[in-house]
Amino acid sequence: MGEDPAGDFPVPLTPLIGRERELAGARVLLAGGRLLTLVGAGGSGKTRLALEVVRGEPGAVFVDLAPVREPGQFLPAVARALGLREAGAQPLPVTLDRYLRQWGALLVLDNFEHLLEAADELAGLLQRCPEMRVLVTSRAPLQVPGEQLLHVQPLPVPDLRALPAPTELAAISSVALFAARVRAAQPDFAVDAGNARTIAEVCLALDGLPLALELAAAQVRRYGLAEVLARSRGRFTLWQSPRRGVPDRHRTLAGAIQWSVALLDAPAAALFRRLSVFAGGWTASAAAEVCGEPALDVPALLATLVDQSLVVAAETRSGLRYLMLETLREFAAAQLDLHHERERFRLRHLSWCCGIGAMVARLGNPDDERLTALDLAEAEFDNLAAALEGCGPAHVTDALQLAGDLYHLWDSRGHLGEGRRHLERLLAHPQATVDLAVRAKALDALGLLRLWQDDHAAARALLGESARLAQRIGDLDRWAWTTSSLVISRAMGGDLDGTESLALRAVEVARAHGTRASLARALCGLALLRSTQGRRAEASQLMEQCLRLLDYMTWARGKFSYFLGWFAFLDGNLDRAAELLTTSLSAFELMGERRSLPDTLDAQGCLAQARGQPAEALRRFTEAQTLRAAAGSRRNSYLAQRCTLAEAKARAVQADVDPPPGITAREFQVAHLVADGLTNRQIGRRLAISERTAERHVENLRRKLGVGTRAQVAAWVSALPTLS
Repeated sequence: MGEDPAGDFPVPLTPLIGRERELAGARVLLAGGRLLTLVGAGGSGKTRLALEVVRGEPGAVFVDLAPVREPGQFLPAVARALGLREAGAQPLPVTLDRYLRQWGALLVLDNFEHLLEAADELAGLLQRCPEMRVLVTSRAPLQVPGEQLLHVQPLPVPDLRALPAPTELAAISSVALFAARVRAAQPDFAVDAGNARTIAEVCLALDGLPLALELAAAQVRRYGLAEVLARSRGRFTLWQSPRRGVPDRHRTLAGAIQWSVALLDAPAAALFRRLSVFAGGWTASAAAEVCGEPALDVPALLATLVDQSLVVAAETRSGLRYLMLETLREFAAAQLDLHHERERFRLRHLSWCCGIGAMVARLGNPDDERLTALDLAEAEFDNLAAALEGCGPAHVTDALQLAGDLYHLWDSRGHLGEGRRHLERLLAHPQATVDLAVRAKALDALGLLRLWQDDHAAARALLGESARLAQRIGDLDRWAWTTSSLVISRAMGGDLDGTESLALRAVEVARAHGTRASLARALCGLALLRSTQGRRAEASQLMEQCLRLLDYMTWARGKFSYFLGWFAFLDGNLDRAAELLTTSLSAFELMGERRSLPDTLDAQGCLAQARGQPAEALRRFTEAQTLRAAAGSRRNSYLAQRCTLAEAKARAVQADVDPPPGITAREFQVAHLVADGLTNRQIGRRLAISERTAERHVENLRRKLGVGTRAQVAAWVSALPTLS
């Protein structure tokens, strides 16, 4: 589904028809157990039923597994959907376990059938996380303990031997669905004596399969019922190849798809098959860039494919996106192979992804461009992963360039584990040594990801190799940047032998040959070294230089203001510390920074405790801990001792910070952020959840408190008793 991983829950635009019994049964089973699998053939409507089952359930999270190709990537996909990130030494499965044990969730795992080897991972999660419930859609059972099955059969069809009256016929589920979808294009369409038998025969010919019925209904306005019936009765083979022992219903669905595509004109059919290179959806502009040609009017053709039910359009907070049901995508991909176009359009897809990577890599972008690039990369996360995983040997260098360019996505948005996985795999390929500049950049990116996960030994080895390659090819800017990262690692680890000369050399080279960003990086490394040496006045002066160099960049302003605020706090200048830390917090929230934000919150907690505000201190510490729990990170050693002591002192005087009865811990957090004046989008960024999830929490608060406005929620918070 893309975008914010806890992101947009699919909201069906059409009513569910003919599934009243299954809907009621599924809700009963899910209420009485913790794992329910909706099992049925492709096109039987499992996903649509699952969405209706959880409609209105607070905290329900949709996980589209169709783009996930390896069982080993199942847990990371679930974590992304929950908004969890890997930003420290804690493994992602541990982060996921801790989150689900604390918060619980109702997960909707869609399209599980190709990941059945991961069923044991799911069973383990359920065993370890008692507050968690799961609704699965799959073409086959998972066969794990505690699984309840509900078979989603095709819709009931009429009996042609005893055809009922039109009003009774219209109430049969398959007929009701078919007629409703026809009426979407022809509002005056109705089941009457003149068309009743033809409609019944269409529903029978299509075996009552919802997807086949929707595809057929989309053609009625253009071709008429008689032609649709003739095509529905035709004999068709499966798109992959004719096979023995294939169920008739699968052939029916294949036939329905085949003739729906056959009715497209050549340009629309070409676009349909080419769109199969996308994973997790796309925008109209992306479709035009990857699949378009001068003769193709892509927006108009997309509208045609939507009208024909071959593509789904969905509104998201980032705009209109398109996607294809997995059954249809498989057919389209097979058609792409038949036309010998897969390699061509896969490479165009890779090139488009590389363009996104290049946008992310431009460190010196103005704020709006940098934020746009990061948000775009998150929205296209599935496409980027597919491009990185699908490249052949001849294009390893392009993929490695992309993986390195995406460093700021992996880092600031908390996808450290994902970035490591791609970089390690690609760097190990023999072709990864062809372009030394690309390799040096990728090694630097991997080294930094290792560094932020506290694996300093591996980080220094990778960064050292990157620096040597940079020196070999004469890229002094890269050398200064990477060497400064080595200095930061040594300073963080207290390994000071020989570090000062290295830090001073990095500053010297950056001044002579580097960009402003490289110079700021080198000065920051030297500042952290000076702080470790106890020379805080010098450290502050150096950090001020960093801030002046990159003050036009919001992220840099957030980072350097944080360090300056922490130094000011240590020096007892609490007002100055408060000002700088507020600047840092605002900058990180604006940019969606997830790895560094908890440090600022912790510093604010220490500051609040020093000012005699224990309740505020505990709020900040709790927010930081929540973000780290989601990110799998931990406090840096220089923060840990002071924060632990300040938190203990705050708890000694703040007797009770538990939420009132009926309000969940997460809702309590959200209520305080509403009281602070944050919007739903800002709340989402602060808590690493989607804007829609934040909105659901606010709505739950309003309902539970019996109030109608955010101001009333804020008033309720201000009336809560506090101790000081």
